[in-house]
Amino acid sequence: MRITTVFKRLLSLQAGTLVRSVEFLAAATTIVVWVARRSRLHSCPHCRYRTSAGYDHDVRDWRHVALGKWRVILRAEIWRLRCPAHGVITEAVPWAAHGSRFTLDFEELVAWCAREMNKTAVTQLLHIAWVTVGTIIERVVARKLKPERLDRLYLIGTDEVSYRKGHRYLTVVADHISRCVAWMGEGKSEAALDAFFDELGPERCDNVMVATMDMSAAYMASVRKRAPLATIAFDPFHVVKLGSEALQKLRRTEAREHQGSTKGDVLKGARWSLLKAPENRTEKDNLRLAQVSRLNQRVFRGHLLQEELRALYTCGPDAAERHLDAWISWATRSRLAPFKKLAETLRHHRDGILRAVRLGLSNALSEALNTKIRVLTHRAYGFHSVAALMAMVYLCCGDISLALPI
Repeated sequence: MRITTVFKRLLSLQAGTLVRSVEFLAAATTIVVWVARRSRLHSCPHCRYRTSAGYDHDVRDWRHVALGKWRVILRAEIWRLRCPAHGVITEAVPWAAHGSRFTLDFEELVAWCAREMNKTAVTQLLHIAWVTVGTIIERVVARKLKPERLDRLYLIGTDEVSYRKGHRYLTVVADHISRCVAWMGEGKSEAALDAFFDELGPERCDNVMVATMDMSAAYMASVRKRAPLATIAFDPFHVVKLGSEALQKLRRTEAREHQGSTKGDVLKGARWSLLKAPENRTEKDNLRLAQVSRLNQRVFRGHLLQEELRALYTCGPDAAERHLDAWISWATRSRLAPFKKLAETLRHHRDGILRAVRLGLSNALSEALNTKIRVLTHRAYGFHSVAALMAMVYLCCGDISLALPI
């Protein structure tokens, strides 16, 4: 078997590629493989235009997957052509993306490694620059991210995540069915989510049946305006969190009023005992709650309101409606200012709260994806651009499949 045939099989080169010759550079531990396209026609990388006429030509190198310690370089004569639509442009080659000095297989290997380890480890393993890892990821995501992922969006979750100091946020839209990130955009305003619906288009907006979220006024306005057929379900965690915040406001107010007394000391030390769920409390927590019930009836009544709000999500769909109405009535008559204000908020968002109970949906998927995004940000030790961060998120949390080329 000829050495050119051996290397064509070893390197798993794309169809339409010929191996002309092979050079071994022992001093540089490098193998230079001269390749060429079978076709005599030059193709535009952006459209289907093909021509046999060339504008000019040059020799170019592409980095390929290494063979052991030997670095592999593909070398070929490449032409520029004059495209009627895109002007003078470098022709497309089957083994590499337009504008890249790395083969498709090498970029696939970099992307797979970047998904499994931090960028610094990738640079040491594959001997490429730190910034190069980011640009390769962007190209791989652009090729692999499926446009049809937006065709199957029926149940979505929306949330924002902070990615940099100075109130820099990303809006993240998750698909509850595939459990992947479906779309990302910069900012956390109504306009940020509007950009998602612009990309979705009116026809696919009508396919969205449910949108889960926290009680963000901006996101609610965008969904109601751009996807009027979708129902909004509010995340149970954020509803219960509002009860915990109301309880803490009440506890701090009462602690200030009784500062320096036994009542004040008990309230100050009971913060976490009041917030814990019943199944997580210790004997010490139960003792503190007993002290609160004996010394401050207002805070203990607030604690009972918080526990009943948490119990809303243990009710069945039919009982939940009665439970919520009774809770709002109780909180309104409680003479506890933070809970009276919360009752008005929950009355205004009553339908969205009950939908979450009936459908059994929450924004837990979005919160989990946000945690992964924060880990990715720390793992890469910062990103120079938001585009690089979004490409990394799509790679690790999107519906992208990679085939390890070794």
